[in-house]
Amino acid sequence: MEKENGNMCLIKEHKFCIIEYGASNGLTNYEKINRTVRMGQNMDVFTVCPEYETGHFKIRKLEAGDVEELFPCYSDPEAARYFNGDCCGDDFYYTDKEKFRECVEYWLSRYEARDFVRWSILDKGTGLLVGTIEVCPSLKYAVDGKMMGILRIDLRSEYERQDVLEELMDILMVNIYEDFQVASVIMKIQKDAEERQKLIKKYQFVSAKEECNISLEDYYIRYH
Repeated sequence: MEKENGNMCLIKEHKFCIIEYGASNGLTNYEKINRTVRMGQNMDVFTVCPEYETGHFKIRKLEAGDVEELFPCYSDPEAARYFNGDCCGDDFYYTDKEKFRECVEYWLSRYEARDFVRWSILDKGTGLLVGTIEVCPSLKYAVDGKMMGILRIDLRSEYERQDVLEELMDILMVNIYEDFQVASVIMKIQKDAEERQKLIKKYQFVSAKEECNISLEDYYIRYH
């Protein structure tokens, strides 16, 4: 039970399987999902952060104690090639662990400010954190007044592979729209990001410049 605004609110853990999400978006894998939902209402991701789980990875809310395990990702120059620092004032490549610690503290503060959710990605096989995922619900680039989810996926360079990216994308595409109440997902996919480029066709992304109010290069959008 959780107390909220003076009332008692029941929180229930659900584990279930998505059998087939539909041939149109290519999501036909069985995916186990751990989701925390509020009974009788839409989940507020800034009150109860959802967790997702695939065959190889657990995606759970970033914690202050994750700095040590995530630093190899954010100090990896090959991984940094695909980080998205647009409009952030930071490229997120760090050689100073204390500076990275400040970055993590900032990310956590933005969750408390209801700005975005940043998760850590746990490799269940090794027990190590291998990167992070961020979703920021925003109207910044929208032209139709409908909320968009800005998606970032940061991975250690050895995990920058099509099989890993697809496993993560499958679970995210099943859940982001409903959990964040967004009509579309927008993501930067650099031209030289060979493995990520394959996601455009598989998940039916289209060029964002033709669809929304964005002048930045290499952005792609996917509708629900």
